Amino acid sequence: ALRRDAIASPPPETVFVSFSHVLASGRPLDAIDLDGFRAGMRAWASGVTVLTTGHGDRRAGLTATAMCSLSAEPPRLIACVNQRGPSFTLMRETGHFVVNVLAQEQANIAACFASSKDVDRFAIGVWREGDYRGAPVLGAALCCFECAIAEIVDAVSHGLIIADIKTVHVSDGARPLLYAAGRFSNLEVET
Repeated sequence: ALRRDAIASPPPETVFVSFSHVLASGRPLDAIDLDGFRAGMRAWASGVTVLTTGHGDRRAGLTATAMCSLSAEPPRLIACVNQRGPSFTLMRETGHFVVNVLAQEQANIAACFASSKDVDRFAIGVWREGDYRGAPVLGAALCCFECAIAEIVDAVSHGLIIADIKTVHVSDGARPLLYAAGRFSNLEVET
């Protein structure tokens, strides 16, 4: 069963969110090397999300594991998105996006949105317009957070997007899709 907790939203509008400030881009002298960084991050298991945005007939999305809660009062999250991609550009233009947290059966959707191939990513899965400003929401996802962008911090290659959560959809009984060591996985059921 799908449970929705919604806040009424104003009609969609085109906005352009500017960067609030820039993080230092210099590399500390004692920083680990790139191979060490990648090895450590591969060992860390995380949930898998597809971030989507759209306005009118334009929509975009990408697979991301860099998302987390920021605060409960007010309800906010952070997503880290590569600035060079079309999804980031459209997110800045629209001022909103959806964090679709994938269920364990949705690895094919994660792979499709992570692909560099020029394909219709929204051809896989069941999508509908969200309640808050109409960005694509994935059916049968573990949960979906519809968000308004509050602030973007320029962090070298990525934008740290701080977002206010406007609506949440939760699928009761779904289990999360995980990513670790370069592959998708799911939770083991304890008996």
